[in-house]
Amino acid sequence: MAGSTTHHRKTRRRLAALAVSTALGTTLGLSTGAVAQQTTTAPALRSFDIPAQPLPDALPQFGRQAGLQISAHGDLVRQARTGGVSGTMSPDAALRQLLAGTGLGFRLDDGTAVIVEAADGAAATVLDPMLVQGAVSRDIRAGAADRASSITIGPETLERRNPTTLKDVFAGEATVSVGGGQPLSQKVYVQGVEETNLAVSIDGARQNNKVFHHTGTNLIDPALLKAVRVDPGVAPADAGPGALGGAIVYETVDVDDVLAPGRSIGGYLTSSYDSNGGTFTKGGAVYGRTDTGFEALGFFKQADGDNYEAGNGNDVIGTGADLQSILGKLAYESTGGHRFELSGEQVHDDTIRPFRANIGKLTNRANTDRPYDMKRQNLVFNYATTHNEGMWNPKLVLGYNSTELGVPNDLADVVYSTGETTSLSGKAENSFIFSPGDSLTVGADFYDDEASYKDLSTDIAEQATNIGIYAQARLTPVEALRLSAGLRGDKQWFEGTDGTEIDHAGLSGNVAVAYDVIETVTLKAGYSNVFGGVALAENFIMNKDWIYAGGIKAIRSNNVTLGAEFRQDGFTFGAGVFRSRFKDARNEVYSIRGEPVGVGADLTTDFETQGYSLSAGYSWGPGFVRLSFTDTEFTIGDKAGDSDAGQYLGTPIGRVVAVEAGHRFDAIGLAIGGTIDAAFENKDTAGAETLPLGSYQAVGLYAEYQPPMADFLTLRIEGNNLLDETYADRATYGQEFGNVVPLYEPGRSVLVKATVHF
Repeated sequence: MAGSTTHHRKTRRRLAALAVSTALGTTLGLSTGAVAQQTTTAPALRSFDIPAQPLPDALPQFGRQAGLQISAHGDLVRQARTGGVSGTMSPDAALRQLLAGTGLGFRLDDGTAVIVEAADGAAATVLDPMLVQGAVSRDIRAGAADRASSITIGPETLERRNPTTLKDVFAGEATVSVGGGQPLSQKVYVQGVEETNLAVSIDGARQNNKVFHHTGTNLIDPALLKAVRVDPGVAPADAGPGALGGAIVYETVDVDDVLAPGRSIGGYLTSSYDSNGGTFTKGGAVYGRTDTGFEALGFFKQADGDNYEAGNGNDVIGTGADLQSILGKLAYESTGGHRFELSGEQVHDDTIRPFRANIGKLTNRANTDRPYDMKRQNLVFNYATTHNEGMWNPKLVLGYNSTELGVPNDLADVVYSTGETTSLSGKAENSFIFSPGDSLTVGADFYDDEASYKDLSTDIAEQATNIGIYAQARLTPVEALRLSAGLRGDKQWFEGTDGTEIDHAGLSGNVAVAYDVIETVTLKAGYSNVFGGVALAENFIMNKDWIYAGGIKAIRSNNVTLGAEFRQDGFTFGAGVFRSRFKDARNEVYSIRGEPVGVGADLTTDFETQGYSLSAGYSWGPGFVRLSFTDTEFTIGDKAGDSDAGQYLGTPIGRVVAVEAGHRFDAIGLAIGGTIDAAFENKDTAGAETLPLGSYQAVGLYAEYQPPMADFLTLRIEGNNLLDETYADRATYGQEFGNVVPLYEPGRSVLVKATVHF
């Protein structure tokens, strides 16, 4: 009867959540129809009003009005003048008009417009037109104060980094760490905070993937991505519920990002081989668009390989590749600017892993391996208007995702334990855009999450349902000042494995400011106080005998960020400090020795990360070099934290450095570059039973060639970990314990890749 009661209660909550989403969707749909009949204005992105003047004075104005960063060498623009630009148009069209007659062109790179000398020396040209459209439309709030400290990784950067794992996605970003040598075990940490304490979304759908502490949290194939945005520490209210330590926004590729201008259909085939582990990858995509506004995209990739070797020449057991990923998208965009999109995505990893997938081995126990079968699926419906102006800019998102992990619960490989997390979520919002720099976004969202575990004798689950309302204002009171402030309220219903119900409600607020002291110097700051409710327990430690006598407190966080940025003649310098404090974070355990059976469900703890970051860079049009550094301290209670006590909290990062450089020889179709990933020794973890974390440095170089006479072909060669360093990334579990051999990163390897577009 208890099981039946729990089932009916969960059913009611799912129906309630669906009713909320249906009502919100219906309201938007009816309003959209009414406005569509009244609106005849052609879709546009931004309004511009820049008078004729010296180009160096006009570019900062353009950047603010377009929501783009501008990078230009002083010698290139110093003597140039512009005739100005006025009217409502897309940012790329406005910049083309602004540069008309100057002999200059531009390239859009991850929300940054890089001014370059035009190839013919006479007229402004746009390089990489496929990327321009995706770049300018990806984030209409790119110039807002709450984006001033964001890390944005766009199509061109992803193409340059050629990521095969999430660690590669964030190469060059010191404040984002990814631990674990193979995709199944990788977790992402932002300023030392583990990603389950961030609002993580894929194509707008909330993710809920707290499955097993020996595996990663969100298994993602980077080949599916077109852009990633990280909001460290402080996130806006419309980032969604649970943005305790910031947000991570993943976007998968659309037809606009890959279809060549003037074509209605296209595709590509790609294949690569990595010498370390003999990993062979093959994949491809087809995509197209009709004149009536319909578009479709299909993508598939398969990677197979053996265990790789660490820098010491030893095989790292359980690191072979067997990863399959697929993506399908259908979309329709009307002539009135209404866009409907349905996307389905799946990543499946199924092969032999270490017994504890994120550990190489334990020296004090017998070490074996076992099969791990993890599958993550994401289904999302999106509706939005594309004009991004005026009082009606609705957006509707409805998503469902699941992550399922199966492993043997003994060594027979036949009796499986299965953990699964699912999330049904949605939101409906509208942005009132008063001017290019002034807007108000209001909306409502919900989620219905479940974490379950089953084996031959157990079938248990926890569930959490949440409804929230929010508003986020983004304002430009004066040209040099940008403000962003938001408020959200959430009501959460939690249900334990025994049917215990716990309700919580709370308010969250955030504020961010960016002030241009002079045209080359920006000061920025942010603060947030966030309610997070009760997190669902990890699937594989849920106990059918748990007692929720303590009630479980709701988690709350406080985040503060301060920073400054300098830009001049292609040079950039940045500095910032941050602190994130978390109170009553759930820290459940299966059982506590010496206590009654079932105790351990309602444990909570406080933790904190704090530190500072530095960055420097120089861009010279076709090339750049960037360095970022962070020093992050992680504490649990009043003691230095370690990776074991901080399973779903954070990890001791310490001091790390990331360097990235690249140069393009457009005339001959060649691009070269490389990265350095380094860490200093971290003595914070040293104690009576723990060790300091060692230093390391890993160097990688690449060259990519697109023959001018065969631009359908792209060839790439990489040398990774060229110094053959034996190391584990700073965010990898267990390095501070004497009985743990960590999951080492691959030693020296050579990767070759070929892509053919058709």
